Amino acid sequence: MVRCLLVEGKMPRNLWAEAAKWSVHIINRSPTATITNKTPEECWTGNKPNVAHFRVFGCVAYAHIPDVKRIKLEDKSHKCVFLGVSEESKAYRLYDPESKQIITSRDVIFAEKETWNWGRTDDEQEELTWDDTESFNGTGREEDDIPNEQAAAQTEEARSTALAQSQETRREQTKRISIPPRHLQHYVTGENLAEEEEEEQYLVLYATEDDPVSYDDAVKDIKWKNAMDTEIQAIEKNNTWELVKLPKGMKKIGVKWVFKTKLNEKGEVDKHKARLVVKGYAQRQGIDYNKVFSPVARWDTIRMLLSLAALRGWEVFQLDVKSAFLHEELNEVVYIEQPEGYIRRGEEHKACLLKKALYGLKQALRAWYSRLEDYFAGEGFDKCNYEHTLFIKKE
Repeated sequence: MVRCLLVEGKMPRNLWAEAAKWSVHIINRSPTATITNKTPEECWTGNKPNVAHFRVFGCVAYAHIPDVKRIKLEDKSHKCVFLGVSEESKAYRLYDPESKQIITSRDVIFAEKETWNWGRTDDEQEELTWDDTESFNGTGREEDDIPNEQAAAQTEEARSTALAQSQETRREQTKRISIPPRHLQHYVTGENLAEEEEEEQYLVLYATEDDPVSYDDAVKDIKWKNAMDTEIQAIEKNNTWELVKLPKGMKKIGVKWVFKTKLNEKGEVDKHKARLVVKGYAQRQGIDYNKVFSPVARWDTIRMLLSLAALRGWEVFQLDVKSAFLHEELNEVVYIEQPEGYIRRGEEHKACLLKKALYGLKQALRAWYSRLEDYFAGEGFDKCNYEHTLFIKKE
């Protein structure tokens, strides 16, 4: 059956594995003489197989190209060859002979009566005969195949080069001249920076050394050890947890250290920050947390406030709360592990009962918003009905 598929589709021999795979797929979903009124697939799974996705092996297939992956005037589909179906998803498995890549797509149109032109005419197309009378050279390949394969490779290389040049030409032709909008005329957008200035703008991305990814790496450096000590001191000062014996039937959630080098506006190292983060993905809904939604300020609101302040000459103040999440009261009972490097001797078996939130908890942001909402309400602020992150106080 493999030979028939390759001959019928005029496919090259190096795709024999795909033909074998599609043959097995068809046989498992076809009636056999050994099983009465059933297919092997039905006997194995108990469900009658659906064969609506069957297509002619080796036929031409046109895979749709999404709008985000093409520019104006480019083709909306990509011409490929059908090889079968994907094992990972409900999609077709296609082969692009030009880029020599496998493509998986669900949005495909088939031309089952057409076959791909592999660079050979019908007279030059070799007949596939695999029997004991074939003559092979010392490398295990047929001598007649070598020049034909070399010619095919040269043809493919020439076709790929021509296609790349054509696509590059089309992209250059479709490029538009970007004109900055009128409201940005008094701003520096960075589009006209010299090459040297542009390199300086991106130099900040590589100005610092790599941050450690584990406690074992960080504890070797005194600056990161001091950063972890500072974080633990802030946690203890806020009375964030209480060391207790883990109740029977309860599970404690793991924690990890996260390290980050903070930079100032000049791209210089400002400080080294160590953050103790809870592995929130291990939390269980209804046990470790309930509601997690919290409103977030919209950029439109921030722009409106700044515009109003500039119009009326108001002073604008900005506030940064250090370790903001450590000030939130928790309503749920949550147990976490003792942080690595700060496990109390003689109490290794105990767990930390959280009284306040930590970074990484699913309900941390909601708890922080509830704390802010209660504070502003107590100070006489009214919450906007249409923007819940905007509080207004009238005097």
